[in-house]
Amino acid sequence: MTSTDLLALAPDWVTLRSATEDGSPIVVLVDRAVASAAPFADFPLQYGVAVQYGDTPDGLPTDTELPSLRALEQRLVDAAAGQARLVAVMTLEGVREWVLYAKSTEWALPFVDAGLSVVSGEDPTWHGLRELSGGV
Repeated sequence: MTSTDLLALAPDWVTLRSATEDGSPIVVLVDRAVASAAPFADFPLQYGVAVQYGDTPDGLPTDTELPSLRALEQRLVDAAAGQARLVAVMTLEGVREWVLYAKSTEWALPFVDAGLSVVSGEDPTWHGLRELSGGV
């Protein structure tokens, strides 16, 4: 599929739930539409942008933290427009991580400058998303 196809593909988010070895919940949102159509050759870069939130007994954010997490997610999506696509969101053990696939790096620089954890790597086969999604 082409990059235009990726950017035009209607999202189909599904929630996957699991647990860590100690029983703490893991919640993963995956865009099933993208996962089932991947890879997209024009978007070979996988990005993880992560932020820690307050410590809670179950490791999930509190209701008061959700608005700021949603706002950050919207800033990521807005910054990535045309250059990257949000494909998954992982929440566990006090951390929320957004996973995006990109064709460039410039969109992520403001998040690096803001001190967020931003990691990237080449993943032209989209193995990372396929593994994370478990073939949903």
